[in-house]
Amino acid sequence: MDEENRAAGAAAVGAVVAAGLVLALLSALVPFFDAGYVLQYRVLLVGMLPYLVYGVAAPLLPRGLAILSGVLLLAAHAWLVIGERFIDGADYSDGLILYVPLLLALVLSPLLLLALRRPY
Repeated sequence: MDEENRAAGAAAVGAVVAAGLVLALLSALVPFFDAGYVLQYRVLLVGMLPYLVYGVAAPLLPRGLAILSGVLLLAAHAWLVIGERFIDGADYSDGLILYVPLLLALVLSPLLLLALRRPY
């Protein structure tokens, strides 16, 4: 039974990270006139940063805390991407698309410290 819980927790963490990487990619692909899209690598890398912190910390955390923090992370990032990319038309002049993921990674860093302090 413990292996099933571990596998379910790993699948949940993987789903959160995969959804977060899709959100980061959606925020980084910006329309370029009417011809196509341009990939803004800074937005992509900064958007992936909270999921790097989460992906390292979540497998070491209790399953409930890992899932709760993942859902909250996805909700905050989805709110940002929908607001900045789709509603405002990819006008990143206010810098929120860069600062909010950095803030999310900073907010998740205590979870990383908590996960690394737990005995295995």
